[in-house]
Amino acid sequence: MSYYSPNPHFAPDDFSADREKLERVEAEAGWYFNSATKQQQARFTDRMSAAFAYRGSPRWEREREAAQKEFTETTAAASALCAETARELMETGEVSEALSYRWDELAVADAMAQAAE
Repeated sequence: MSYYSPNPHFAPDDFSADREKLERVEAEAGWYFNSATKQQQARFTDRMSAAFAYRGSPRWEREREAAQKEFTETTAAASALCAETARELMETGEVSEALSYRWDELAVADAMAQAAE
């Protein structure tokens, strides 16, 4: 149960009604996602840069698909948390302390995993 009460002006069914608010919410949730996945994004960019010489060939397609698959797999937790953040922003207008803490936990877990490598 959340400490924050739902915003009475936007019921969950009304998410698509206010396009401007939806865009702001997606941008804020995206900021959290981008902040939490900087290293995965850098890895994806590096892989795509290395494969650029093969652009248009079957090898390019294989490299691109492998890089996308790796990115999707390594950012699954952040992606789920991003969706939850967007939903909470639409319902309450802000990110709760508990959800913010979960983002912090994700960042710490990623840092610990990288330190172990």
